[in-house]
Amino acid sequence: MDATVRCLAEFGYAATSTPLVARMAKVSRGSLLHQFPTKIDLMLAVAEHASRVRGATVREFLTPYPDGPERFLQGVEAVWASLQRVEAVALMEVTVAARSDKELAARYPEFAVDLDALLHRARERMAENLGIPERREEIDTLAHLTRAALEGLAMTSVFIGRPADDALKVVALLKRMRQQVVDGLAAKASAR
Repeated sequence: MDATVRCLAEFGYAATSTPLVARMAKVSRGSLLHQFPTKIDLMLAVAEHASRVRGATVREFLTPYPDGPERFLQGVEAVWASLQRVEAVALMEVTVAARSDKELAARYPEFAVDLDALLHRARERMAENLGIPERREEIDTLAHLTRAALEGLAMTSVFIGRPADDALKVVALLKRMRQQVVDGLAAKASAR
C-alpha cells in the first residue's frame, strides 16, 4: 500500500502502473499481481487504505477533546490534518481518475457510497454528542460542507499550488461557522 500511495502522490494516476509499484515496493510483479490482479483492484484497495488512514488521523487528532462543542470545533482542523497526508493525495488521484477510467468508474461508486455512509453515521454521532439530535440534519450538512470545502482546498493545493495562507483562512472561516452553531446552542440552553 505504501509504495502505491507514494507512486500515486509522486507520479499521478496515469503514470502509476503495477510494474512501477512492484519496483517501488521491492517485490516481484507476480507477487503484486497475486494480491491485486489488476490495476483497478490495487487502486480500490489503496482508496480504502487511504480513507482508513484519514479516518485514523481525524480520530487521533480529536482524542484530547471530549465529545461536545470543543470536539466539534476541532473537527475542522482534524479533517484538514488528514488531508495533509500523502494518503489523501493518493485518494484524490484515484477519485479524479474514476471520472475518466472506465474500469475504475464502473467499480469506484461502491467504495464512494460506502465511504459516504460511514461519514454520514459519524456526523449523526456528532449531533448526538452535541446534545442536539433534533438538529442532526443541520449538523450533517455543516460537517459535509466542511469536508467538501477542505477537500476542494486540498485539491487546489495539490494540483494548482495554492498558498498555505489561503488554507488557514478557510479553516478559520469554517471554525467560525461551527462556533456560531455552538453559540446558538448555548444561547438556546440558557434560555430554557
